Parts: sequence; structure tokens; C-alpha cells
Amino acid sequence: MPVDETLDSVYDRAGFGASVPRGSRPALVVVDLTRGFTEPAFPSGADLTAEVTATAALVAEARRQNVPVIYTAISYTPAEADGDAVAWLRKAPGMRALREGSDAVALDLRLDQREGDHLILKKGASAFHGTSLAALLTSLGADTVVVCGATTSGCVRATAVDAVQSGFDTLVVREACGDRAAGPHDAALFDLQAKYADVVGLDEALTYLADLDRRTLGRPALADLGDVPATSRWVTAGSVRLHVLDYGPADGVPVLVLPGITSPAVTMDFVARELTDLARPLVLDVRGRGLSDDGVEYDLASYAADVDAVVDGLGLRDPILFGHSMGARIAARAARTRPVRGTVLADPPLSGPGRAPYPTTLDAFLGQLDQARRGTDADEVARSWPRWPRREQELRARWLSSCSRDAIVATHAGFESEDFFGDWPKVPAPTFFLYGGASPVVTAAGAAEAAERNPSAEFVEIAGAGHMIFWDEPEAALAALREALRKLVGQ
Repeated sequence: MPVDETLDSVYDRAGFGASVPRGSRPALVVVDLTRGFTEPAFPSGADLTAEVTATAALVAEARRQNVPVIYTAISYTPAEADGDAVAWLRKAPGMRALREGSDAVALDLRLDQREGDHLILKKGASAFHGTSLAALLTSLGADTVVVCGATTSGCVRATAVDAVQSGFDTLVVREACGDRAAGPHDAALFDLQAKYADVVGLDEALTYLADLDRRTLGRPALADLGDVPATSRWVTAGSVRLHVLDYGPADGVPVLVLPGITSPAVTMDFVARELTDLARPLVLDVRGRGLSDDGVEYDLASYAADVDAVVDGLGLRDPILFGHSMGARIAARAARTRPVRGTVLADPPLSGPGRAPYPTTLDAFLGQLDQARRGTDADEVARSWPRWPRREQELRARWLSSCSRDAIVATHAGFESEDFFGDWPKVPAPTFFLYGGASPVVTAAGAAEAAERNPSAEFVEIAGAGHMIFWDEPEAALAALREALRKLVGQ
């Protein structure tokens, strides 16, 4: 659209055109890229090859970042298409061809619709009007809507306006929006940019989506390492560089500490530093956390292979494996396949196929991650974890943003798909099982089943502790861990 400096000054004076915030929980809404709109053979169609290609790139990046993909389509029943009840069809009778079940309402074949995608069927221009889209976006936890599709001056514009009116920050992707003529297309984008949304280029939109899983660490977090009495060690597992905090002493019995799903190594400092008189604790930044690299896979087999790489790479002879939560599951898997002096498992998730789900939802984990990436502090963390020592709340606030969203999503899925009881009965003695007396992860019934499935294990209940036993009841949990290590070390 030609630049009109007078028009621009009028809009500037009116206070239009401010930038829209980019949230950390977007959803991609693909508006009406059905064959009836993307193929010129249909009465309502045009050649939107370029726009469909751009949209396919957005969909592919959204999938890589676990961003929800929501398709919309206009679809009329025979009674609506043939009758006089829909006012819009009296104005635009060519759209009567958009009959349910017809080729015209089928998604363009060049787009990759998958089982986990959502589909909103609508009767009007806006994908929000008379549909469940607003409720769906809210339930998905979305804070930003990325809009593309057809037509720019009609359904895209109406959807973008209603997205803003429904409380979502909105981006409209220029190259992924198409219309039947340039004039209405340009005018719609101009108005959207001025009043409702940021109209962005395809490259900017792709970069925004790609950066959603950008792990960050601020200077205060890095400064925390200066207060940690440990030496950083580095090991490579395949293409993944792994970071380990080594507390020494060099001649101590090595205890490889494996933290939980959102716990970088530094968050276990308050535990590790209390063990150096008994052993040599080494705390792993599990792949996708802390200073370790991202991985391609985040399943138990990959995590256990990382344990092997650390043990072999650092020459840890006859090690003890000690893991909390996710780390306990990793320890159980690794102990099946390599000789170890013993294992200590602290409140491992017992969820798995055919069992009750893990009690903390994925949305809860991702909400805490978003909070950390936005910028949080110990006071805000304390509202979720009021029992924790203050220093641990501060470390959580500064280090959670170093965790990969992909790692959290995949690991949480693994809590449901990978069976702890497939590994646990095969974990050799000596092994210790610590669990919180008030843990929702290892309930009394779960502990009883675990004892039955591995009778050689020694069980210790930490009275009053929830799942985060070392944070909830530090003195009692550390005492139980130290006693287990004394037995394993032989003191």
C-alpha cells in the first residue's frame, strides 16, 4: 500500500500503532485455508499458493515448539446453504458452495493437519463468533494469537479483531494472509496494524516461534556459581555437552546426583555440600537444564546414556547413583545396565501406562517456566513453594529459566508413557527408597507396591514431607540420605 505521510501522521496523533507484547504461550490460528478459498476453481476461491506455503512454514515451526495449531473452516448444512436463514449468504451467495462434507470445506491438501490439531467450524467471518475458540485458547493457556489465512479483508480481519476483544495479544503474518485483490488486502493490514494487532513478516513470526524455547540465564544466576564449593566438569554424550558440579574430595566415593524435571544442578547445592564428609558428590545438569546442552530426545534411555557418559568420562569408579523425582527414575534405569555400588531413589514418580497421572500437570510446569522467563523473584516463588528455605526460593527464581520447554514437555509425557515398575524390580541391591509421608507422587499405597516389587530395597518415610522432600523437610531428609550413604560407603 503506498505510503501516505498525512494519513500516518493522523494515526500517530490519535495514538494508534503501538507494539503488541509477544507472550510465551502463543497459539497459531489458521483461518479458512480450505480448498474453497485457496483454489480458483471454486466460486469463493483464489490462487493462494504463496500464502499456503508461508502458512505451512508457520505450522511446521509451531509443531517444533509445541505451539497449538488451530484450523478454522466455514461449513454450512444443506438447509443453511440452500435456504434463506443465513444473512451472510444473502449478501455473498457464492459462499453457498461451502457445504459440509464437500471438497470446498476440506483443508488445503498442502497443509499438514494432524490428529492433535484443533478444528473450529464456523458460520460467520470471525472464528470467535458463535464458536468455542475463546474458551479453547483459554484452556490451552494461550496469551498470544498468531493469525494467518484467508481472506485478509474478511475472516482474517474479523478473527484478529475478535482475538484482541477476547483478551489476546495478536500477531497477523503478512505473507501468510491472502485475499482476492490487493486493495482490500492492503487496507485490512493497515487498519489491523494501526488499531488491533502487529502485522509482522513471515521471518519475524518464525523467529518469534523458534525463540519460545530459548533458555536464559541472567548474571545473578551465574554469580550463584561463585558461592558453590564445587568445580565445573564437562562431559560429552554423543553431541550433547553435559555440565557437572564436582564437590570433591577427589578420593571420595563418587555419588552422582540426578535432579528433578525442573531442577538444574545448582538447586541441589544445599544437599550436595552436606555430603562431602561421607563421599564425593557430583551433581549433573541433566540435558536441557542448567548449563548442559539441549538434547534431541528426553526419554529414560537417553538420560541413562548420559549417566554412562558422565561415569565413564570422569572415570567414576564404583559410583553411587542418587536421584530425586525424575532423577530417581533415571537412576533406576541406569542401575539396570551398569554396575554401581548402590542407589538412592528419592520420591520417584510412580505414574506410567495404566496408572494415575502424575499429580502436577504439564500446564503447571509450563506456567512456572513462563513466570521465570518473564522475570520472577523469591517472593513469587514462595507463593507456590512456601515451605522452602529462602535461598532455595531465590535459586528457583533465577535458574528455572535455564530449563528447556521441550525437555519439560517430553519428560512429563514420559512420566505417563514410561513405566517405573518396568525398571524398579530389576534395580539390584543395595538400594534405598526415600519418600515423603505427605507426597502426592509416592502415596502410601504406591510405597507399599514398590516395597512388594523390590523386597531387597530399604524404605524410609520422611514424615511431613511432600514430593520435594529435601526442600520441605531438609533436616530429616538429609539425615535419611546421609544414613543411606553411610551404609553404601561402608562407614
